[in-house]
Amino acid sequence: MKANPLETAFPALRNTLHRVELADLPTPLEPTEKLAAELGLDNLRIKRDDQTGLLYGGNKVRKLEYLFGEALHRECDSVITFGAVGSNHALATAIYATRLDLNCHVVMTEQTGTPYVDRTLRYHAVLGTRLELAQGFAQLLEIADRIAAGHPTGADRLYRIPFGGSSPLGTVGFVNAALELSTQCDDKGDDKGGDKAPDVIYVASGTMGTVAGLALGLRLAGLKTRVEAVRVVPESVMMLSGIEKLFMEANRELQSIDRSIPIFADPLINVAVRDEFFGAGYAEATPECLEAVSLIHDTESVTLETTYTGKALAALIHDARSGKLSGQSVVFWNTYNARPYPPAVNDETGSSLPDWAQRYLSHHDHH
Repeated sequence: MKANPLETAFPALRNTLHRVELADLPTPLEPTEKLAAELGLDNLRIKRDDQTGLLYGGNKVRKLEYLFGEALHRECDSVITFGAVGSNHALATAIYATRLDLNCHVVMTEQTGTPYVDRTLRYHAVLGTRLELAQGFAQLLEIADRIAAGHPTGADRLYRIPFGGSSPLGTVGFVNAALELSTQCDDKGDDKGGDKAPDVIYVASGTMGTVAGLALGLRLAGLKTRVEAVRVVPESVMMLSGIEKLFMEANRELQSIDRSIPIFADPLINVAVRDEFFGAGYAEATPECLEAVSLIHDTESVTLETTYTGKALAALIHDARSGKLSGQSVVFWNTYNARPYPPAVNDETGSSLPDWAQRYLSHHDHH
């Protein structure tokens, strides 16, 4: 397994952190000339994390490399994680667990039903994911504890992955992502700033591991890039204090392995949280989000969705049109999955799913 940019910079990490290779890295950093022209920007690029994995892309795969690496190191035979019914994280976890011959349990919470949720649940049915529904956060943890207590090979062989994979260890996946970005940039650049390190990155923020990891990795890479973290979940889930905590815990974990890694003061110096694009609720599309999804599709043939990436791009578009990004080098970090679902998902009836999941399925012909 080849060293990633983080391990190349700090070789002690390679021997201590357990990582399993799931992602196809580095993901491309692509210019978007049509969208940039439409928005009046000199330099706009997309970081194509929608292509992180060949089976399934999106930002979760980077985190799962470390989380599954630790699970296998501990000789676990199963994992358990959490997410809303249509959670990309839950699906990515189930897909890669299956690839690694691990059983996967997901404890879910309700969300707005959409065709995407329908297809996600059918994909879980194909994979044989063990799904349970919780009413609220306290019950979520109770169900997880019950599953662990009853785990046939013992609770210690069931590895618990938090919401979004956003533990300090999962966050390390995005510390590496920032160093990867740094290796793709060259500060000489051309007149358009093509290869220059970005002044700003726009990224959707839910469970905060992506943002905390990027913020830490950018500091380690010596880049002054700021992160515009566009909140796509309720404020009770995503707060500045949460980003700060993940940043500090990941920073301490890495420094405990390699003493040459500094402990950074002021974890939030390069992070701004944007609250104004969340709209009416989680997975509720806003007009600006729908416009953003349509605009990038028409100009760059890139597909986004309305829960995460559409809202992040809406913030970028707003700032570009208001003149805030004039003369700046901008990166949009695409955290969505661009890989098609396997044909078996179209043929899956979902009849093996629990009763509560059936109501999310549209029972007309879904081919």
